[in-house]
Amino acid sequence: MSANEIPLSVVVRIVGGGAFLERCLSHLVPQAEGKHIELVVPYDSTIADVRKLASKFPQVIFSEMGVAPISHLNEGTAHQLYDLRISAGLRAARGRIIACIEDFAIPQDDWCEQILLAHQLEHGVIGGAVEHSGHGALNWAVYFLDFERYALPLPEGPAAYVTDVNVSYKRTVLEATRAKWAERYNEVIVHWAMSAMGVTLWQRPTIVVYQDRGALSLKRVLRERFAWGRVFGFMRIRESSLSTRMGLIIASPLIPFVLLGRALFRVLAKKRHRLAFLSVLPLTAVLVAAWSLGELAAYITGREISSPRLAPST
Repeated sequence: MSANEIPLSVVVRIVGGGAFLERCLSHLVPQAEGKHIELVVPYDSTIADVRKLASKFPQVIFSEMGVAPISHLNEGTAHQLYDLRISAGLRAARGRIIACIEDFAIPQDDWCEQILLAHQLEHGVIGGAVEHSGHGALNWAVYFLDFERYALPLPEGPAAYVTDVNVSYKRTVLEATRAKWAERYNEVIVHWAMSAMGVTLWQRPTIVVYQDRGALSLKRVLRERFAWGRVFGFMRIRESSLSTRMGLIIASPLIPFVLLGRALFRVLAKKRHRLAFLSVLPLTAVLVAAWSLGELAAYITGREISSPRLAPST
């Protein structure tokens, strides 16, 4: 089948793996059947066992990446692996429209259809909504930090940010920025490049996924927050001057207040989840503190992670 005959490719990024990946594919496969929609699951040597799902989902393309370029697996290098997996999926995808989702997300039953409808618009990048579907205080705290920005009600229109767990691109826009994601995909870098080209980031509330990360441990989430904050901080300063880094270091004590303030403002503005937010506020503050320390570590060291990187940042 040629690329012109594939209206939509869906790249599924493995983060949770196992039952999470199986759940995500179980919701995607019925939407793709008989519609020439391509489902692509990139996997590397650290998660080679996901290939076992091929017999259950013969419609899915399990795209092997080979041996992961990693010497030490931790939360920081794992985040880099996630980026490499999306990049591999984008390179393998053949559709006119290419969507990205992660396996912690449960796509709404009309998710693929809504993406195709949305791309009748001229916009090259269209992101959707992320609703909460998990259980427990940690799931709520993580959701408020990562996805409350994308919670319904979500106005349709231009947006400063769209999330890589629910985003779709016209192929022409992706190809125009290939140098930014061909080796490693990072949503901030890619979307900045697209915006610089004059491409509008568009958000569409009818494209909905539900986030459910299952059972979480505080120790794991704290390590993750620190590592991911460090990745974000590095991306922010990697082309900055020393004076800019010094300014960010001096201002770093304000980071927790800024992040919590933004989350509180969004919750109040949307008039949803207010009680849930207040009930997990102390826990959310702890996670914000871990993220902030990660950002600060990046600003001070100028490094993304403490162990050797698994691939050059491009």
